[in-house]
Amino acid sequence: SSPYVTAVGGVTGGTQGQEPLGESVWIDGGGGFSNYAPVQSYQTTPVQTYLSTANGLPEKSKYNATGRGFPDIAAQSVDFVIVVEGRDEGVSGTSCASPSAGGIFGLLNDLRLNAGQKQLGFANPFIYETAAKDSSAFSDVTEGYNRGCAGAVTKGFPAAKAWDAGSGYGSPDYAKLSTYALEAGKKTMKYV
Repeated sequence: SSPYVTAVGGVTGGTQGQEPLGESVWIDGGGGFSNYAPVQSYQTTPVQTYLSTANGLPEKSKYNATGRGFPDIAAQSVDFVIVVEGRDEGVSGTSCASPSAGGIFGLLNDLRLNAGQKQLGFANPFIYETAAKDSSAFSDVTEGYNRGCAGAVTKGFPAAKAWDAGSGYGSPDYAKLSTYALEAGKKTMKYV
């Protein structure tokens, strides 16, 4: 996974209004560790914590423990309805999750612009800093796992408390993130 994008994994299930939501890692979602990009400085601690404490990881020979961990966050990825040639069709995938998460960050940027602040820009440092400060800013996913790659493993990466390679930090909570996005904007305004 490229270190220059926010990788969004998939989750399924959950109950609106419940904290945590009770979502599970979507089994067909991606996640793991890059063979091309190293662990990024903003994610060193959560990735090391996951690799040293998670139960049920694939064999160490099956992944690159020094690679950039992904996804960074997750969003619902199952049972979306789209319209194709005038007909409703059900679809699932991280191609549903990514625009959902992108919409939340678009709203955060709008909030900052309306407050006279600059947009977030590259979101990953903000995501990891915010999650370290307040893990409830994301709905932590602690159930499920993603599938292994191309038959190399039968079970991929399991969900775990905090960041994991199945759902990242989990689904973003707009109400909580909006407070942190404005706080971060106020800090950076004094440097502009």
